Amino acid sequence: MQPSRRAPARWLAVTALVLAAAGCTPESVTEQGQAIYNLYSLFLYIAAVVFVVVSGLVIWSVIRYRRRNDELPTQTHGNNRLELIWTAIPTVIVLVLFVFTIQAQNKVLDSPGEADVNVTATAFQWSWRFTYEGTGAEVVGGPETIPELVVPVGQRVRVKLVSVDVVHSFYVPQTLFKRQAIPGVTNEFDLTFERTGLFHGQCTQFCGLQHTDMVFRVRVVTQGEYQSWLAETTRRGAARQPGT
Repeated sequence: MQPSRRAPARWLAVTALVLAAAGCTPESVTEQGQAIYNLYSLFLYIAAVVFVVVSGLVIWSVIRYRRRNDELPTQTHGNNRLELIWTAIPTVIVLVLFVFTIQAQNKVLDSPGEADVNVTATAFQWSWRFTYEGTGAEVVGGPETIPELVVPVGQRVRVKLVSVDVVHSFYVPQTLFKRQAIPGVTNEFDLTFERTGLFHGQCTQFCGLQHTDMVFRVRVVTQGEYQSWLAETTRRGAARQPGT
C-alpha cells in the first residue's frame, strides 16, 4: 500500500493542535501572575513536544516492526550512546525547568519598597477577615456573608496572611497564586491587579466540616472608587459590620 500524500499534512495538523492546546494556559489578572503564566506555558510547550516525539516513536515502532512472519526482528542488547542520550535529555529538561521555576518564584515573591495598600488577611474557621492597615477599615465574613477584599487596580497590594486556628489556604484562581495561612506564621506577598473586576477566592486546604464555606471575593475597582469605598467603610465603622 502506497503511503498517503496527506500523511505529512495530518501529522503537521496534529502537532499544531497539540501546540495550540499547550497555549491554552489560563491568564493571570495580576502583574505577579504573569511570571507564573509564562512558566505554565513553558511547561506545557515542552510537555507537548515530548508527547509528540514519544507518541511518534511509539507509532513508528509499531508500524515499522509489526509482525510479518514468525522471524524476530534484529535484537539490540545494550547501546551506550542511546542510553546516554535518553538519560541526558530528560536531565537537561528537568534542570532547565528547575532554573526557570526558581526564577519565577523569586519574581512572584519579590516585594520591593513600600506597597500602596497593606491588608492583613486573617483566616479562621470558617471565613475571612480583611483589615486595612492604618485606616480602621475592616471586612469580616460570616456564615451568611461572603467577605470582599476591595483593592484598587494598578496599585501594589501587600497581603499579610495569618491564621488564628488551623491551616487554611488563600487562593484566587485568576491570580495563578496560592499561599497557605499557618497558625503562628505570617506570610507576605504582593498582588498588583491589572484590570478591574470581581474574582472568586477560596480556601483550598481542608480545614474542617465547613471548609466549603471559606470563600471570598476580590473586587478590583478604580482608584477613585477605592478611595470612596475606603472612606465610607471607615466612616461606618466596618470593623463592627459583617461583610462589606
